[in-house]
Amino acid sequence: MSITRLHITLFVSLLLLAGAAVCNPCHAQKKEKPFTLVIDPGHGGVDPGALGRRAKEKDINMNVSKAFAEMVKEEFPEVKIIFTRKTDVKIPLLRRATIANDAKADLFISIHSNASKSRKARGCETFTLGSGSSAEAKAAAMYENEVILLEDNFEETYKGFDPRSSESYIIFELIRSHDIEKSIAFAEAVQKGMVKRTQLHNRGVSSAGFLVLHKTVMPSILVELGFISNPTEEKYIASKAGQKALAKGIFDGFASYYKAYRKNLDGITAATSKPEKAATAPVAKPTATNAGTTKKAGTANTKAGKPVFKVQILATDTKLKSNDKRLKGIKADFYKENGMYKYTYGESHDYDKIAAKRKSISAKFKEAFVVAFLDGKKINTKEAIEMFRKQK
Repeated sequence: MSITRLHITLFVSLLLLAGAAVCNPCHAQKKEKPFTLVIDPGHGGVDPGALGRRAKEKDINMNVSKAFAEMVKEEFPEVKIIFTRKTDVKIPLLRRATIANDAKADLFISIHSNASKSRKARGCETFTLGSGSSAEAKAAAMYENEVILLEDNFEETYKGFDPRSSESYIIFELIRSHDIEKSIAFAEAVQKGMVKRTQLHNRGVSSAGFLVLHKTVMPSILVELGFISNPTEEKYIASKAGQKALAKGIFDGFASYYKAYRKNLDGITAATSKPEKAATAPVAKPTATNAGTTKKAGTANTKAGKPVFKVQILATDTKLKSNDKRLKGIKADFYKENGMYKYTYGESHDYDKIAAKRKSISAKFKEAFVVAFLDGKKINTKEAIEMFRKQK
């Protein structure tokens, strides 16, 4: 080969490489982290869960989990799905949460079937983390948490937590505020989907001290599909038709949550990528959330038609005294939403001032975040900030 031909060959090769770089921008851009969903089929292996006349809870949980996962894969192939177990094996409770945490999951759902001493108990129910919104909710959490008694050295692993002692459940009174907001939204969507698809009795959304939810660091819920202890309901939730309907209901709830998540993410991306248009973009009309009213409708310094910003420091399902040690000496107000008492610090029409307040107490409340209200009603914070910038 002559020098001239070698030069031509090298030149053509360089052109091809350059063309490949232009045609494949993925190499030049950082890939977006996929939305990660962790599905936790309750029980497994030597732990069968609740037993019906014919069915085992662990099998029902797995069948519904797999059917739900297939629906997500078909409709949203971009979602990364991780199972805490895919076969009939026993997975320690703490390990289930660790799997989700290690994966930096965006959402966690633990799927179970309910049981009661009364064969008349019926219906589907969805739980978020809490100290227990009712005696029945507390009993359900105690039952599910008792699986740790089957684990070796459970006293050491769970730092003395006794699932049979009501005193152990005090740890669930203080809840991660930023996760519980999303957990409740997801729980309500899933519960609505199951009731619509199955026509099972609606036991609603409750809070309880489930260890598996407490140990996760992302929005998390636990679903009770129905009562395996009820002969009629056992027959339904153990059937292929019943399991498909339950999976479809859970999927409907997930789809609703995920679409809202994507819409919000796309809106944030658009705002950051095109800052020059942010000032002229139309501001969407804020909408009030479910019963998100403040304890005080307003103060003398609150002006109608202008958003009010506050720093939310924590949420509990029980009302706290003003000197409660969990408030850490902060003089806080509260508002009640979805059965939760949500405590806030500071109040101003000026978002920048409240953002500074949030920073000033971040050492005491690392998970504090800004919430917004309009005329006493809670509204979308992002929209409220846009209103503030426009009115400034």
